[in-house]
Formats: sequence, structure tokens, C-alpha cells
Amino acid sequence: MAAPADPRPRAGKLSEYLKSIGVFEKGDTDCKTAKMLSAALFTGIRVMQIIIAIPIIGMLGWFVNPYVENKQNVPDGLLTLFIVSILACAWAIATLFQFHRYRDVTGPVIAVVDIAFVGAWIAGIYLNRGISDADCSSLSVPVAVRVGDNTYSAGNNWSASVNKSCAMFKASWVLSIIECILFFLTCLLSWTLYRSYRYETTRHVHHKEYTGHHRHHRHV
Repeated sequence: MAAPADPRPRAGKLSEYLKSIGVFEKGDTDCKTAKMLSAALFTGIRVMQIIIAIPIIGMLGWFVNPYVENKQNVPDGLLTLFIVSILACAWAIATLFQFHRYRDVTGPVIAVVDIAFVGAWIAGIYLNRGISDADCSSLSVPVAVRVGDNTYSAGNNWSASVNKSCAMFKASWVLSIIECILFFLTCLLSWTLYRSYRYETTRHVHHKEYTGHHRHHRHV
């Protein structure tokens, strides 16, 4: 009496069986969706980096210009933050247009350079940390105190004043902190996308090798 046929798929047809029940398609769809979201997030953060870097360069350039005109040495903290903001903006623009073309190759390079910019931003932020305690605005309010039959007043109306130089430099410092965080995020995203594309390429090669090997045995 012949033994009943085994309903389970043989090892040679395992991939076909998994495809027939939709396992590979679902996994591929989820993977592609994750990559698309990561790539869109990377692009969005890169655009934010460029937008934020432009006012930093403008405001710090306003401080650097008098030193250059008077042929004086620019303070280290100011010069560091100014140079980092220019280089970071140029790097963000370059990688924004090139990343999607060469992401499988440049992913590690972008991650390394981005983490280097994180260190540079931290250095500039640390050198200018004194601005964090600066009070760049003052508010005057009218105060009246009555003591017995006498009234003592201080100030006649509301008034507010802002130190423009202080406010601009502090704004640049705060925006630099935001840039530092954003560059750390793009470092993680570029490495994640690189690993994803590398895994997909390796899997595709293995699948082709397996398919060719399986067809060769069938013909033999």
C-alpha cells in the first residue's frame, strides 16, 4: 500500500509556497513602506536643517562683519559657530539632492559626517554657553504704593525694551541646539536606510542564487 502523499511543501518549493500564501508580498510591502517613511522623514529633516541654518548664518554674519572690517580677531566661540553653520548648510544641501541617488553607497558616509557635525555643533554651543543666562529684554511696569495719606509711584506707564544684539545671538545659540538634534536624527536615519537597502540587496542576490540552483537541479 502506497504511503499517503505529504501535504506539506518540500524544501525545494518552500519559497513558492510562502509566496502563494502571501508571506513574501506582505513582508516586502511592510519593508517598502518603512523605507519610504524613513526616506521622507530624512528629506523633511534635511529641509528643516537648511531652513534653520540660513538665519543662523545671517545673524552670526552680522556679528562677524565688524571684526572683519576692523581687521580684528573674531572671538573663538562666534567664529566656531559661524563656520559650523555654513559648512552644515552646504552639506545638508548637497546630501539632500544626492542621497536618493546613491543612498546604498553613501549611507555610512552621511552618517559619519552627520555625527561629526553633531560634535561640531556641541563645541560651538559649549563655547557660547554664557549667552544662556543673558537677559535680553526688560519690562517696566507702573507701580503705586499708598502709605497713609501719601502715594508713592514708580514709573508712569508700561514699557519694554529688547537688546537687539543679545536677542540675535541668543536666538542663534538656541537654533544651533535644534540643529544639533536634527543632525543626530539624520545620522540615525541615513544609517537605518543604508542597512535596509543593504539587507534588500543581499536578500535579492540570495534569492536569485537559490532560484538558479533550484532550476538547475530540476533540469538535471
